[in-house]
Amino acid sequence: MINLNSTEDFQSIRDLFPILKKCVYLNSNSLGAVPTQVAEDLLSFYQAWAEKGVSAWQDTWWELPRKIGNKLSSLLGAGNDEITMIPSASIAHWVVLSTQFGIKNGIRNKIVMTDHDFPSSLYAVSEVARFMEWEVDLVSSHGLPYIDVETIINKIDEKTLFVATSHVYFKSGYIQDISAISDRAHRVGAILLIDGYHAPGTIPVNLTDLGVDFYIGGCLKWLCGGPGNAFLFVSKNLKSNIMPRLTGWFAHNNPFDFSSGMEFTEGSYKFMSGTPSVPSLYTASAGLDIIERIGISQIRKKSQEQTRLIINRARERGFVLYSPDDDGSRGGSVSLAVPHGYPVKQALGERGIIIDYRKGVGQEPDIIRVGPHFYNRDEEIDVFFDTLDEIYSSGEYKNFPEEIKTVT
Repeated sequence: MINLNSTEDFQSIRDLFPILKKCVYLNSNSLGAVPTQVAEDLLSFYQAWAEKGVSAWQDTWWELPRKIGNKLSSLLGAGNDEITMIPSASIAHWVVLSTQFGIKNGIRNKIVMTDHDFPSSLYAVSEVARFMEWEVDLVSSHGLPYIDVETIINKIDEKTLFVATSHVYFKSGYIQDISAISDRAHRVGAILLIDGYHAPGTIPVNLTDLGVDFYIGGCLKWLCGGPGNAFLFVSKNLKSNIMPRLTGWFAHNNPFDFSSGMEFTEGSYKFMSGTPSVPSLYTASAGLDIIERIGISQIRKKSQEQTRLIINRARERGFVLYSPDDDGSRGGSVSLAVPHGYPVKQALGERGIIIDYRKGVGQEPDIIRVGPHFYNRDEEIDVFFDTLDEIYSSGEYKNFPEEIKTVT
């Protein structure tokens, strides 16, 4: 076990992440820092391909999605072979939405979502709903950083086919009471699909205790595992009774029979489709190993302390908080509504301080998000705010465009 309160242990952790030597990295809510081990792991992928050719499938590649999925299972309170690795959360949503529980023109035709759910989830659900003639009941936040759980629960009734919402809101970092939503959904016979992308790696997650039917997440952010490593958990109660229509040969019980008819396998591979992104899978293991060695309880404690420090520093400057003030309701990042947010974000980047920016939609404000992780020092938060003060006082932010052009 690594002790983050030990100066020696903490420095040994920081040394595993090269970007920390080059900048103040406070953007793990968008992309976790890459461990040095990933370079060696990617070289192993190349060497397997170069030296073994197609035999690499038999030796390593075929079982790699299951191996990474099982590492996630041990971290997230799931069972062996219960987590499926999928290239993106969008594809994972489509896999879930393609399962044969949907009834066109049936009595259950309502989908409950919120306007705080990530747009990709909204897009996927809305397009399937359009085809299936389902109604999407979008719960409004009215520009607030949260939605009271009772407001969502009151929308869930006997006409609800499924509830598709977030464990942690991507823009505000608000943690939803998933257990309460699960209780209500299951009481009326609805299915629960949770987008958990902003939860694992920064807050404790036990998929069995949450009572979810489907849970989608990814290694990209707090798990320090890079793009292409999304995942899907399916509850035991549903797994044997549903069949995804979005499927492929990896999901076949005997894929090398090359049969023209589909016969689904059991376990995590049932929800796979075609050939996985093998190079991406090589980038997932190192971050998961580090997080396991630290332990999520230590990570959560430090996250709460550092996000509280950000809130205190922000209030000293009169910035508007767009995240929960309550430590127990806040995920790993803090969102601040500050003047000239996008130019400020760019000016900070020029100074070697990496955060991100999100444009407001409707009544929402534009915000910057600050996401420290277990490898950040408290002093880096002070550097962030001191630099922010300089950027405002000097008018430096005026040198940068207001309009967003690309990924932040």
